[in-house]
Amino acid sequence: MRGRPARTTHSATIWEGAATDGNKLARELFGLFLIFWGLLLLLSLATFDARDPSLNHVVSNAAQVRNSAGLFGSYLGGILVDLFGFSSFLWPLGFMGLGARYVVIPFDVPWWRWMGLILLGACVATMGAGWNLAIGDVGGGGFFGVVLHNFAARYFSPRGSALVWLFLFLISVQLVLGLSWAAMGRRILEGLREGLTPKAKPSAKLEIAAPRNVAAPVPTRPVIVAADEPLPDHAATAGANRPSRWLRLPGMGVFLFLWNRKRGGRQGQVLDVTPASLPAGRNVQGTPRPYRPQDAGLDASAHILEDDDAYAHAVHDAALQNGRPGRGSADAVAGGTRGKGAPASVGNPFAEGDFGPGSMGLDDDLMSDELAGGLPEDLVDYAAGEAGPTWLEGAFGDDPAREGQPAAPSKPARPRKARSKLPGLDLLHSVAGGDAKPARQMLEAKGQSVITCLADFGVQGELTRITPGPVVTMFEVRPAPGVKVSRIANLSDDLALALKAIAVRIQAPIPGTDTVGIEIPNEARENVCFKELLASDTFRSAPSMLTMAIGKDIAGNATVADLARMPHLLVAGATGAGKSVCLNSILLSFLYKARPEDVQLLLVDPKRIELAVYADLPHLVHPVVTEMALAKNALDWAVQEMDRRYQAMARLAVRNIAGYNQKLADLGADLPPELSDLERMPYLVIVIDELADLMLTAAKEVETSIVRLAQLARAAGIHMILATQRPSVDVVTGLIKANFPCRISFQVTSKHDSRTILDTVGAEHLLGKGDMLFKPSGSKLQRLHGAFVGDDDVAAVVEFWKRQQAPNYSVDFAEWGNDGTGDGPNGNGGGDLSDDPMYAEAVEFVIGQGKASISQIQRRFRIGFNRAARYVEQMEHDGIIGPSDGSKPRMVIR
Repeated sequence: MRGRPARTTHSATIWEGAATDGNKLARELFGLFLIFWGLLLLLSLATFDARDPSLNHVVSNAAQVRNSAGLFGSYLGGILVDLFGFSSFLWPLGFMGLGARYVVIPFDVPWWRWMGLILLGACVATMGAGWNLAIGDVGGGGFFGVVLHNFAARYFSPRGSALVWLFLFLISVQLVLGLSWAAMGRRILEGLREGLTPKAKPSAKLEIAAPRNVAAPVPTRPVIVAADEPLPDHAATAGANRPSRWLRLPGMGVFLFLWNRKRGGRQGQVLDVTPASLPAGRNVQGTPRPYRPQDAGLDASAHILEDDDAYAHAVHDAALQNGRPGRGSADAVAGGTRGKGAPASVGNPFAEGDFGPGSMGLDDDLMSDELAGGLPEDLVDYAAGEAGPTWLEGAFGDDPAREGQPAAPSKPARPRKARSKLPGLDLLHSVAGGDAKPARQMLEAKGQSVITCLADFGVQGELTRITPGPVVTMFEVRPAPGVKVSRIANLSDDLALALKAIAVRIQAPIPGTDTVGIEIPNEARENVCFKELLASDTFRSAPSMLTMAIGKDIAGNATVADLARMPHLLVAGATGAGKSVCLNSILLSFLYKARPEDVQLLLVDPKRIELAVYADLPHLVHPVVTEMALAKNALDWAVQEMDRRYQAMARLAVRNIAGYNQKLADLGADLPPELSDLERMPYLVIVIDELADLMLTAAKEVETSIVRLAQLARAAGIHMILATQRPSVDVVTGLIKANFPCRISFQVTSKHDSRTILDTVGAEHLLGKGDMLFKPSGSKLQRLHGAFVGDDDVAAVVEFWKRQQAPNYSVDFAEWGNDGTGDGPNGNGGGDLSDDPMYAEAVEFVIGQGKASISQIQRRFRIGFNRAARYVEQMEHDGIIGPSDGSKPRMVIR
């Protein structure tokens, strides 16, 4: 329209260019697409997980995809990793770089740079294959890397090929980035030479020199500061003109000008910044050279102040009105005197004596007062003499500013014992083996073989799901209507023969479904890593200190259990099936969760070698028990400890150990005097590695103590783990089974042993080496695969605890049952058995019978000969029965 001025704003230029230049718009859109594609590739590779589905890896349809880019990212990342390995990360970087070039400037890359990029990818892929480089699960060299590595190694040998590829790598980097190795070497040498050359110290004369004569006015650098903000007194801050690091950044003046305009559009003052704040403003001889806007990256148009004298008077008047010196003001060095409350300035070449009182620089404190709330933290200059950052006491270590200074007096803290540190996962070794799950085609073929084999035996059904696991794969089959489940359950041996499998286990039916599970061993087993179980969220998020990392289920998920909820565990399995390794994994789980003051262990090892590595562990209440006599005393002590704990809980009127410890902590210093002897109770875990040896020596006494503990010790915080390799009825008796609802069975030799430990068959079909059936309390059987724990792992964790704390044994089982010196129920306590409840029952029994004999008491109370003999001797000492008359029973005389 005529008469209207043309709009020439920057935004109009952008829109007009986008509307008129179609090629530019298409180039920008294509560049944005390349950037998006590069980001998608980077996300797929950064979150790539080898367990996700891909073209070369088949998983169950119900398996969760861990890749953040979803199923598409899983397949895309799998293709790149399979082809290029570690060098796959070059693809997203290349796409994003190309996209940025398309968007910002016209794209023009010479052919030699393209060649360098291709050569760089080949070098990285080959190095990844030869040196097994990896970032997460993205590792190796892929197909191309392996081919190139093998080709070069065939003709140059492995070491020679490494030199060749290193040489090509340097050439490719030089072609891609346009570097000059010679120029880079010169710069490094120059930097080292400058760093080693001592700098000349400024003389004291520079600090007290007379004001210099300024021949010509020096242009000032403008920075907008709010008018309502108080400024430091000019006279008090005459010597505080320090150079600011943030002010020397290119374009900082324009940034501050626009920043203050954005913060409310208030009227501002232009602060005069002389070369006192800019070291570039003075030459070698100390004579100032005229300031140029190019020195700080400013345009000449930024100098909007014309009347410097008027501005200087305005700043001086504002400073006098406010009457507040700068927070970080330094001393006035003229005449060697100090400003009030300011430290002395030493060796400052930019002091007032050098530049004169007429030049006032921008102090860092002004920037802190006005702009610290919005500027990045790295723009703030914490110079010497200013207030440093505030340190939270004990949060991030000691305050660096307080080092070497006496600490301020504070209220004395209550001394408390330092808690031990829990071990880290770096003590454990990672088990090699990787993902050995079969491919999709193999699984589908085996599934059809299962359906065909079932049809040969007259069982019709359809395959609904395949769940590959680390050791076995479960095929879920939905039987046709009218097919009995019992017919399928009896075909395990026939299916193993037809499928040429080691053993086949049938779960008929799967709880909560209408399908039958057929578990077939994998051709290649995957090693279950104990370190991976401890690092899983399932174990780390478990609140209980008695959490046990048991293994992985069929789907490969970590499985943990809480011993405090069980409350006892029975473990059985044949020799070499993995029973001892399972006990090690359970004990290490406790050591990774609990400190000695929280959980104590009582270990009984009749084999003498299985648990010997835990000697001198600070969690132990007694050295590892290896003698059968001491094992009986240990169980007797545990029974008395249970009674003592119940008496203590009754005094506090609580029902379990958790309530006892919590109430004791709540009372704290308010604990009544009559309860001052009560102490915090730790959990006590009793582990017996071989129950059969104990049952062979003293079956009645051992069974009585075990059953009593199993029935009553849960609320007292005492839990038991019994292990045996002979799960027969004379070892695992009915009373023991009734009080141990949670059981683990490894491979056993017969169906009879499986029924003894699990009350069902199936353990005889296990594969050994950690393959187990876990029966939780009130739940169905679960098939798990135990983790491998090496001797080095156990020794490293035990040594970690032994370095922190020495063992503090609270009882000696060797003296517990000795005559005359024992302090337990088996000792006579120096001729007094009044504290033994069984002795009182024996006295009533003898008085009722009218006569007494050792064999009679032994049979009636199912105790050993020595204990029955002590009872008889004590009765004679108390005047209840008469003296011995040969082999005849002693008569009651009272």
